[in-house]
Amino acid sequence: MFKVEFGVVHRGCLVNQLSRDVPSVRFVCPGGFILSPTAAEEILVLDNPSEGEIQAVLDSLSDADGIAESQLLERTSDKTFIRILTETSPDQGYCSEAVARNHGFRIGMEIQQGGVEKWKVGCFERGQAENLLKEMALMGELKSQSIEEVSWEKLLGEGPE
Repeated sequence: MFKVEFGVVHRGCLVNQLSRDVPSVRFVCPGGFILSPTAAEEILVLDNPSEGEIQAVLDSLSDADGIAESQLLERTSDKTFIRILTETSPDQGYCSEAVARNHGFRIGMEIQQGGVEKWKVGCFERGQAENLLKEMALMGELKSQSIEEVSWEKLLGEGPE
């Protein structure tokens, strides 16, 4: 089993752009649904945001081309949950699609912070892991990347971020 980690500045990705617009916020992305070639619905979790950061995120979403809807779902003492509906997709597609094409599976959650989209992925074969990183390089600028051969126990024992 191979663990792949990468951080990418994902061209055309609305959530990654939001992370560049409000770089102080750490976004935990539990997932979403690709509804069509140009639409997706996602949940964003703002980790320990200040009032000003929450407002900056909401303002950025309301001003962004490609965001059809955004909705503040819930606030707790340390998290803010926002739903977004996009009406455009990244030029080279979503990272989740590249992970699936390479028979990978996500470990933990996607993290967006400071304009970098960070993933941990498991792949069965080294070639799948290498091809995934090649696809990521086509989607944007790779800021970090690694492939490590690990046991299933170690790979799945890491848990979410």
